[in-house]
Amino acid sequence: MRWSSCVLFCAAALLSCSDADNGTKPTSGPPPPPPLPTVEGLAGIEDLNPDPTILEVNLVARANTVPLFPGDETRLLNYNDSLPGPLLHARVGDRIIVHFRNEMNESTVVHWHGLRISDKMDGSPMIQNPVLPGETFTYDFVVPDAGTYWYHTHLHQIQQFEYGLYGGIVVHEKEAPAFTAERIFVGDDMRINSANQIAPFLTSGPDIGRGRIGNTLLVNGKVISGEGGEPVTFTIPRGSVERWRFVLATNALSYDLQIRGAEARVIATDGGLLPQPFPLDRVEIAPGQRFEFEVRPLPDADEVALEALILVLDENDNVVEMPFELARGTVEGEIEEAPAPEYPVVELPSTKVDAVTHSWALSGGVVDNEVQFTINGKAAFVGDTHEHVLIETFEPNVPVKIRLSSNVSPAHPFHIHGQFFQIIARNGQPVFEPGLRDTVYVRGAETATILSYFENPGRWMVHCHISEHSEKGMMADIQVGPPDEEEHAH
Repeated sequence: MRWSSCVLFCAAALLSCSDADNGTKPTSGPPPPPPLPTVEGLAGIEDLNPDPTILEVNLVARANTVPLFPGDETRLLNYNDSLPGPLLHARVGDRIIVHFRNEMNESTVVHWHGLRISDKMDGSPMIQNPVLPGETFTYDFVVPDAGTYWYHTHLHQIQQFEYGLYGGIVVHEKEAPAFTAERIFVGDDMRINSANQIAPFLTSGPDIGRGRIGNTLLVNGKVISGEGGEPVTFTIPRGSVERWRFVLATNALSYDLQIRGAEARVIATDGGLLPQPFPLDRVEIAPGQRFEFEVRPLPDADEVALEALILVLDENDNVVEMPFELARGTVEGEIEEAPAPEYPVVELPSTKVDAVTHSWALSGGVVDNEVQFTINGKAAFVGDTHEHVLIETFEPNVPVKIRLSSNVSPAHPFHIHGQFFQIIARNGQPVFEPGLRDTVYVRGAETATILSYFENPGRWMVHCHISEHSEKGMMADIQVGPPDEEEHAH
């Protein structure tokens, strides 16, 4: 909890008394910003800094046990003993200081997914030396864009990510639209064995080809599928209007989202608010992506539910779509005058521009009896030396189209660090997928075309967000602007 307003009030009172004694007039500074809106759903974290424009926290990665099921607790790796890790909550333009400590028995780094910050703070193992067991590193950056983001490990990701090293970030607008309440939901899946532990990792077969998919669905660290699973529950007053934020932190599982019992609109994507919200029927969400919704319970609804529509095999081995209830709000009470959110004017960079088109072919195959995934035929080597292939160099603030094509059946949620882009076409045809993105879902045997202005200089990772694909080669770097030789010398 931030107690900076109390500190400022007390300091001002002392200054006023002092000035009265010496006959001088107190100098007035800018008023402190209003308190951040409350975001429900994830554990909070102590702010160590009294300045209301600085969020300073301690973040620790270590082994933890979590009671996911009756019986033995599940052994995980978590940030601050929380699944997901605690919510980092700030306002656009705020400075965030994270004193990170690694108390695990293996090296790690923390990536701030979606934040357009300095590449030195991005958590790329190409630039940052891994944080060894028992060591610390301080991440220090200013958040330039409002939106819903998340943080996660970016080293030994196949195991560390599955074991729970991820958490949420909310960056509010300078003048945030008013809602009755705000909630964040983080979806995940884990593969759990009969002993309530993370199942062994396979090195061949579907786990490599499509990426590891779990047998247990979670939302905000709570099991919602299978025997004993229940959705996240809360109450919601009739007449209210809420802001729901959703982060998909699965490894390979994508699904559609829909909301029952409410009038709902999509108001934001990976990179923040849309120029124009649109009614929600259902939206596809891929690993790494985020959506935000404006939610108003229907006048006659007794409950409001957030559902995932997932393709599963039925008892006859037929592929069918099954709804899974992720969160359920019971309608209780009533609000006579709900706030009417006033959204700021949002203008996205133009896509009606002349732009050079680059092609990135996402592929894979067996090389020396081992599966390899490639970008333009090249596989990154991401062992202890963290050597990445530099595939492109771009000038900042110049529009560029990138045609991402997958010629194999696995899909690739493809993520570009430190930049936003817009999805403009699939298989050469225009699409309605509005908003700024940092992750695009490239389905098997499909081409997706994106347009970016590459506004953030530095060296940036680009990769499939399925851990098995990136760790086995579908990972590279791009350079935006001139390289910093000293920065990459290690």
